[in-house]
Amino acid sequence: MKFEILSDPKNLKTVRSNIKEAISNFNFKGVDEFNIILSVDEAVQNVIRYAYSLDKTKKILFDIKLQEKDLIIKIRDFGKQVDLSVIKSRDLEDVKPGGLGVHFIKSICKSVDYKHIMDEFGGTELTLVF
Repeated sequence: MKFEILSDPKNLKTVRSNIKEAISNFNFKGVDEFNIILSVDEAVQNVIRYAYSLDKTKKILFDIKLQEKDLIIKIRDFGKQVDLSVIKSRDLEDVKPGGLGVHFIKSICKSVDYKHIMDEFGGTELTLVF
């Protein structure tokens, strides 16, 4: 399943709906639906906030597939590339803004991979494996 949205936060509802549909179409039996949707929602919020600086007009691409027993969700943006060394999880006892979404994503996923895209469009591809 592939789809794209514009980086307007109101489109997060579409993302959640499409992820839910993909999970049911693939009959994925791994991590529960809520946790997958939470992880993707947090990742897309970070793209909107940090890669696109809240610009509502930029594209975000999604590629969702089932590979053997893993659900793989790739999220591609064309925004600012973040220094990957500064992306850190926050401890749950350190309750303040920033880093909690990354903590949830890394806690829920089997693996998380950030890759800077070095083509004419730039940006980042985030791969979440459940």
